[in-house]
Amino acid sequence: MEPAPAKAKPQGRLLVSTPLDAKDELEERLERCVGIVQSLTNGLSDREANDALTANVCKGQQQHEEVCLGLFTLVLTEPAQAQRCYRDLTLVNRDGMNVVLVKINQILMEKFLKLQDVPRTQLVWLVRELVKSGVMGADGVIMTLKTTYSEEWVLKSGMLIAMSVYTYLRLIVDHGAPNLLLLRQKEVDFCIGMLREKFMECVIIGRDLVRLLQNVARIPEMELLWRDLLHNPQVLSPQFTGVLQLLTARTSRKFLACRLTPDMETKLLFMTSRVRFGQQKRYQDWFQRQYLSTAESQSLRCDLIRYICGVVHPSNEVLSSDILPRWAIIGWLLTTCTVCWRSSMIGCSSAQRKTAS
Repeated sequence: MEPAPAKAKPQGRLLVSTPLDAKDELEERLERCVGIVQSLTNGLSDREANDALTANVCKGQQQHEEVCLGLFTLVLTEPAQAQRCYRDLTLVNRDGMNVVLVKINQILMEKFLKLQDVPRTQLVWLVRELVKSGVMGADGVIMTLKTTYSEEWVLKSGMLIAMSVYTYLRLIVDHGAPNLLLLRQKEVDFCIGMLREKFMECVIIGRDLVRLLQNVARIPEMELLWRDLLHNPQVLSPQFTGVLQLLTARTSRKFLACRLTPDMETKLLFMTSRVRFGQQKRYQDWFQRQYLSTAESQSLRCDLIRYICGVVHPSNEVLSSDILPRWAIIGWLLTTCTVCWRSSMIGCSSAQRKTAS
């Protein structure tokens, strides 16, 4: 009697493997963590699931790590659930995402070449969300990611180019301190390279590209590009007709939301659709304590205001009601600004600033 053929080893959803490969220990552990998360949340509503996960992570370090890694793995392997799982991850983690950052670095350094296509794409998405959320330590992950991904891969996506240019042009504004000048110069070099070599991919940013370039136009390299944009547009691309082409193109909400976390968006949309005018103080105070209480967060106000102007469009019914109007939120954001962030954002000397004024 012939022995029954051995069953093929089931293919995991994270790493590429052959039937001859032993089960990867990391993948096996992450799959166990997914099973734990699913056993805790199956059949529950979003709120009930979040309560169950929160209760479990409070039991100890092991439970905390298992839940965080389970949600992290679901982000990588289940794109349809990624946004919800990332939201849950931000709510239940108790270590500033350290467990996740360590695991991302491990995967990038040890398992990157074996990642399947979906997890590889989702890993980039997750790193972007960590940066948008201002997670401490995300810069280290980016450095690891940059050494792993070739620039050619990044340049294959026109949207990724545009999103990167938009984000870095915006961050340059915040990096005027002496200890950040080296980082800012790298951001300037990247933006100049993309705008000079891939300008038509950047055109999809729309009119906000003009606003962002105006904010950094005193930086010498940016000043040269700004002059070409105004006076010699075809140097940037034969298809580019001039600044009016940008000004007539609306900027997608994808770009306007770059600097906001999902929770910020949710809170702003709640205030502009549910909170009655005159009853907004406690919501505004909470928002300020949560997101606007540090010196580094001052410049976030311009991103919030631009988001409100470009994305929040109340219906006629809301406009005619006593719901908190947009102008009231914008006025509050302006009056609570405690530092002049624009004075430190330009990469020019004090002498240049005096000349400009």
